[in-house]
Amino acid sequence: MAISVQSPGVAGSGFIKNATSADASACEEIIAAPAAGISHYIEKVKITSDAAITVTIGAGETAGAVTTALIGPVSFAANQTISWEFSGRSKALKVTAATSLTVDSSGAGNICVFVQGYTE
Repeated sequence: MAISVQSPGVAGSGFIKNATSADASACEEIIAAPAAGISHYIEKVKITSDAAITVTIGAGETAGAVTTALIGPVSFAANQTISWEFSGRSKALKVTAATSLTVDSSGAGNICVFVQGYTE
């Protein structure tokens, strides 16, 4: 299924991605892989699901699934929202260099993944 990714403008450096899909069970790309030696750093993640499914946020895609899970799989009840904010000593969740940020779900269901961070 297709994913729709919007990129609202940001005042400083970094990115905001708002990705929605009716079925992310074949793994969908939220942010394309950066150049060699460059990584995405995730500061905030919020996921909403209207179905009782599991959702995984990951690094890369292999054969229709997340290559490396960064968050999850997380079990959702229907119409549930779960948020993560990485601050303090952790500061950000690092995605492997030159690797895309992806989302995968265990089945069909409308999801919205909001991600904020930076690339360097």
